[in-house]
Amino acid sequence: MTTRQGIISVTAILWLLLLAGSADAQLIWDGDASKGTSVFGNLNCDSPGSVTAVNDSTQGRVWRYSKPSGSNRCENHGISVNGNRYVFQNGNTYYLGWRSKLSSTVNNNAFFQWKSYGNHIQNFPVIIKMISGKATLMYRAPGEDCCRTLWSRSISANTWNHFVLGLHLSDSASSGWIEFWFNGSQQTLSNGSTRYFGRTLDDINEPKWGIYGATDTSVNSYADGLKVGRSFNDVRP
Repeated sequence: MTTRQGIISVTAILWLLLLAGSADAQLIWDGDASKGTSVFGNLNCDSPGSVTAVNDSTQGRVWRYSKPSGSNRCENHGISVNGNRYVFQNGNTYYLGWRSKLSSTVNNNAFFQWKSYGNHIQNFPVIIKMISGKATLMYRAPGEDCCRTLWSRSISANTWNHFVLGLHLSDSASSGWIEFWFNGSQQTLSNGSTRYFGRTLDDINEPKWGIYGATDTSVNSYADGLKVGRSFNDVRP
């Protein structure tokens, strides 16, 4: 084989690998703030709160969920793909990735919810909330008031962190599962494993980012790089 033929062969192999990687990529939804609020199913934000795209000094255009004192929530509700509200399916695996920054680490009910609707028995199978200065990942099993702590970590106000939540959706507690990454590193959960089994799908489940609770405090919850995909690599930081 000549040197030229060798170079051509290597180049062809690299292109094939690149195409294969592109074929494997299954990004379902990109919630970039530059796209406007039509990326969401709808907004659930008590007046005079607001969901707006603002400029951040390090991340560029980001979402700001602004909840004033006296208000209980400011969140989005679900996602929209190609103009249609996306329906998450039983038996499928999804990865949700985003950057988060809170103006206050006061206790709240949630700054992320995997929320149930319709004929449901769990209300919110998975939430991330602030408890005593710690971002806390929790799972709510059917029949429980609330909730099992799967992971927690101290975070600072006005500091960006990246989260990835892996969910295999199932209405069976034996086959549904949860995985979690914090700032690019997969986390060991409370069961000593990187995977926690539980019921992850009610009748309808959708993601809610923003801020819920902390009624007596004015809180801005910022989110950037919101993505939903089929693999960790689709949504990684």
